[in-house]
Amino acid sequence: MNFKNISFSIYAFFIGLLLLSVGSILFFEQDESAYKDIGTNIPSIEIGDFKFFLLTTDPLSLVANGSRILRYNTYDEGYEVFAYQLDSQGRKEEYYAPYLKAIKDKYYAPQSIRFIREDGLVLWSEKGVYDYQKRIFDGEGQFFLTQDETDLQGLNIHFDQNKEYLQGESLDGFIQLAENPKQ
Repeated sequence: MNFKNISFSIYAFFIGLLLLSVGSILFFEQDESAYKDIGTNIPSIEIGDFKFFLLTTDPLSLVANGSRILRYNTYDEGYEVFAYQLDSQGRKEEYYAPYLKAIKDKYYAPQSIRFIREDGLVLWSEKGVYDYQKRIFDGEGQFFLTQDETDLQGLNIHFDQNKEYLQGESLDGFIQLAENPKQ
């Protein structure tokens, strides 16, 4: 084999390697959308073992405490959150969720939420969204509700506390109807 054939083969190999490298860079670009939010979604405030008071024109609107709260630009996150407030009839309501995400007046509970009212109503839902202003809870997945003789379970609950209205799917259980006050 002569020297020209060897040098041509070496040049051809490296030129081919160069073209393959440039082609792989052009055709296999990294997806930068996965990295664009790095460093931008950092909490501005982080508080451990917090106690939170929401005061409005009512004497006391909401008291919440938990193991940790993080405040971001557009939402808040709370861990091991226990909250209580008074409803429009003066009854104490308590809430517990292992994780809450609050965006404006809506509280998202993707892991589970338990709601207990002073008159004996207990509601547990697999996950759901509570609208603080409208006082409406929309649950997703399985739920259990008990109050006095009522024992109800089903899927996808809609509970309007102002109207005492309950709606769900695949309902099963016992329901105590309201007593007739005229008797």
